[in-house]
This record gives sequence, C-alpha cells and structure tokens, in this order.
Amino acid sequence: MTTDEYVTTIIEQIEVAKDDKEVERIIQIAVTKMEERKKNGFIIQRCMDKLGIAIQDLQVLESSNSRWNCYRFALICIGKLTVKNVIKD
Repeated sequence: MTTDEYVTTIIEQIEVAKDDKEVERIIQIAVTKMEERKKNGFIIQRCMDKLGIAIQDLQVLESSNSRWNCYRFALICIGKLTVKNVIKD
C-alpha cells in the first residue's frame, strides 16, 4: 500500500469516527501499524504530513460541524505526534 492509499484509508476511518477519542485511536493505530512494519521515522512522518495536508483540504469542502470537529482534532493529534518525534530524536 502506498502512502497516499494509506492516507485515504485513515481519512475514511476518521470520517466515521464518533468522537475525539476514536479519532485519536485511529491515528495511534495507524502509526503503530507502520512501526510494526518497520517503517522508519521519516516514512511515518511523511505519511502524517500528507494526512494533515489532506485533512486541511477536506475541511474546506466539509460543511458538517461534527465532521469538521473530527478533522480538527485529527490535526491536533498529528501535531502532537510530530512534537513527540522531534523530542524523541
């Protein structure tokens, strides 16, 4: 699966998330799966960067308040992951 395909899969999961906890869990599971597949930190970060960009693009198109909140929270989670990776390295 390519990074772009994985980003699409994650977005599809976020779209059906019921709340912020589920959004956070989806992103954590995605990162964990990449780590288990021995993806290096650069690939994981690149995937999260692409996910963030894709979500920002979707926010403009999305009119539902609940969807917008899920996307916004996903961006917060991605930001936290980025900070953790910078501190860890």
